Amino acid sequence: MKVLSIRNGTAPKLVDGTLPDIDTDFTSRDRTAVKNYIEDRFGHSQVCSVGTFTTMRVKGLVKDLARIASVDFNEANLMTSIVEIGDKTMLDLIKRASNEPRLKNFIKQNSDLFYALPALLNQPKAQSIHPCAMIIFPSVMDAVEWSPMRTQQGQVVSEWSGGEMDNAGFLKEDILGIKQLDKFTDMFNLIKKNGGTVPDIFNLPEDPEVYRYFSNGWNGDVFQMKSAGLVEYSKALKPQVIDDLIAAVALYRPGPMQNGYHEIYVKCKNEGRAPTFLWHTEEITKDTFGLLVYQEQVMEVCKQLGGLDMKEADDVRRAMGKTKMEVLIPWKERVGQGFEERGCPRDEFEHIWNVMLEFSKYSYNLSHSAAYAKTAYACQYLKVHYPIEYWTAALDYASEADTLTYLAEISSAKKISIKPPDINKSDISMISDQDTSTIFWGIGSIKGIGEDTAIQIIKEKRRNGPYKSFADFYFRSIFKGSKVKKQTFEALIASGAFDELYNFEGSESRRMMLVRRYRVFTKKKIANPQRDPYTIGEVNENWWWKKQQKILTGLAFIDYEKVAEEQNVHNQFCLPREFTMRQDRGLFRTFGGYVVEVRLGKSSRGKYARITVEHNYKLFKLLIWSEEYNRLEEEIKRCEKSIIIFTGEIRYDSKYAKANQFTMKDNSQLIVL
Repeated sequence: MKVLSIRNGTAPKLVDGTLPDIDTDFTSRDRTAVKNYIEDRFGHSQVCSVGTFTTMRVKGLVKDLARIASVDFNEANLMTSIVEIGDKTMLDLIKRASNEPRLKNFIKQNSDLFYALPALLNQPKAQSIHPCAMIIFPSVMDAVEWSPMRTQQGQVVSEWSGGEMDNAGFLKEDILGIKQLDKFTDMFNLIKKNGGTVPDIFNLPEDPEVYRYFSNGWNGDVFQMKSAGLVEYSKALKPQVIDDLIAAVALYRPGPMQNGYHEIYVKCKNEGRAPTFLWHTEEITKDTFGLLVYQEQVMEVCKQLGGLDMKEADDVRRAMGKTKMEVLIPWKERVGQGFEERGCPRDEFEHIWNVMLEFSKYSYNLSHSAAYAKTAYACQYLKVHYPIEYWTAALDYASEADTLTYLAEISSAKKISIKPPDINKSDISMISDQDTSTIFWGIGSIKGIGEDTAIQIIKEKRRNGPYKSFADFYFRSIFKGSKVKKQTFEALIASGAFDELYNFEGSESRRMMLVRRYRVFTKKKIANPQRDPYTIGEVNENWWWKKQQKILTGLAFIDYEKVAEEQNVHNQFCLPREFTMRQDRGLFRTFGGYVVEVRLGKSSRGKYARITVEHNYKLFKLLIWSEEYNRLEEEIKRCEKSIIIFTGEIRYDSKYAKANQFTMKDNSQLIVL
């Protein structure tokens, strides 16, 4: 496989110096560069992107209609959280409501809204562009002469969908911009820089430690396996060989999951459940415990039991995947005849056909699953054997939400440590120290410090050596045209960039530096001392500085138990195992964390709040129902982006969250810091 690296929209450069085939995988942060390359190769007038039309689906349509009908936003949001993405028809919605009393009552109260649903379902909602599909037309005519086109986002886009272009006989290619390949490049460069040997990711050995990571659910930034659902499924499946990973990718999809295949597979693999085979499919499905997991297995059923050749079997698979019933009707009779000739009862064939039809709607082919699984294994292998390089690259690409889960996993695995920005050891972005197995946060990642400011700081350090003291940094940064401003100094101090230089441990040291040294240097008086955060409030408290550090960098590990003691909350603190182990019997405990989000709602009983709290990068929910909401309303309204200490009951929610949650009781405390 040739890999084309295209970064930041620059012209493509070939890794091995050869011209790529059309099915080359492109690593790209800018798909426009990929499109430009294809246009340059085949001609601008011979290439177009494929247009798509997003349609109205149940979940989004309920929310849209509720907004038009002026239904309370929080109530509508709660209802649509009950509706699942897989619900596609009115029947799906009715089934969901029959098991969910709140949704059932919501439909009754807003019946006019739901009368409109059937007429609007699956109607076109918006035009868009397929993320990877492109059409390459024969050179005898320009693209606009071959099919109807439109211009969107500066691109020429087909009015026909991908399927219609396929049916018309045009060449459609999926040109994927895979970010993971960019990450691999960065990881390999770091491995070389650190004096290591880059592994051949196409020929990695089977490693039990890699599978232990999957079994623990340590799937942070693992290609195609990092979603919350697949993390939990990895923990249940406990993969031991690559075939288990391949199966996981194919099973954790709407079709197999709708039939419960993903759970049956786990029970057969780990709990000794005997496989149940469809009629004469033992040889075809022996490696998947009697389940149709891959499209190739459907083809084999049609070939071996239905009497079709491979081309015909592939036509059936394709029609099933697109649910083209008019195409499938004659094929059903043909395949059924083959089954009957081999002695299969008609009712047994009908059952097998329906199973294949339902499965094929969302199924994967084996080669697709294998490619995903091998890439996922390579990610996890690099994480196990090159953790510094892996996480340095992963965190550099991570969103704010991803960073939370990555830091939680790093903390659990305990292979490396993460430290806040350091004025001498940090770079513009993430940088690693191989000797100490430490990753230092980037100077450029501090809020309020722009990239040009970070570049100036790093360049000065490289040119004239490490900063010897805060005074040294200050006077080397003050000159005409300097990018380092007042907020830069304060952000660096508050984020802990000078802590290691001075071996700071307490907050008073930082305060003395900020207030005495920096403000003596600037010779500026504080215009309004009553509003200056560094001279009022809890500036002497360690938690206050940790909060500033968290706000500025997103990185701060806080001893919440110690904070609770300082706030005179002496009820028993929740131990880590109490929070991670399923609690069916309520435990009344003290806990603490940083509030990520507060969602307010209103029910027939009154107002309530769902608070997402992060405890050293592990997320959990705190629920405050109407009885306690009225008592704690003032604290609830000001707790977002703050540290809280509270007492409440911890209990497992088996219906919705599938996790332990805290609930406030009548004797609960809520302290907002």
